[in-house]
Amino acid sequence: MRKVSVGLLSIFLFFSSLSMSMACEFLKEQIGTSVSSIIDKYDYLDEPPNYDAKTLTFSKMYESNSLCENFQLENTFITVFIREGKIIAIELSGMPGEAKGNRILNFAKTNLGYTTDQVINDKWIGAINMSSIINMVLYGRVQDYNEIYEQLIITKTDYFELLNDPDIVEMF
Repeated sequence: MRKVSVGLLSIFLFFSSLSMSMACEFLKEQIGTSVSSIIDKYDYLDEPPNYDAKTLTFSKMYESNSLCENFQLENTFITVFIREGKIIAIELSGMPGEAKGNRILNFAKTNLGYTTDQVINDKWIGAINMSSIINMVLYGRVQDYNEIYEQLIITKTDYFELLNDPDIVEMF
């Protein structure tokens, strides 16, 4: 009986470690972290240019698989917003027409710990505040033409207004 218990515990720990390794570590980086302090951890992460770093917000969109190794994030994109050399927000976006499975919402619940009691059907459009003590987190479903896509924005209250700045500079 003891061997069976040890075997079952070993299997549970193995699969638990797999699910933990499948989370996207980049999405767990602290908002406010200096890009230069984490640039070596992520091969494709770019530092913003040095000019006007105090007055401009820079953004760059990446295919999720370039910053995360997670099959749940297939066909999604991560946009990183940087100001004064720090990450001020991370946005995870799905492809238009792929919102039906709530893949990003389920990923946020399972891997990042953000929750909601909101019931979402296939045609629901709107935004939900899923904030934690540390981060301001907004989940939304947006209609683009006739298709709906998901978005998850992770930021801090102090930085949120900077995401609506008309002078956001897109990095290429």
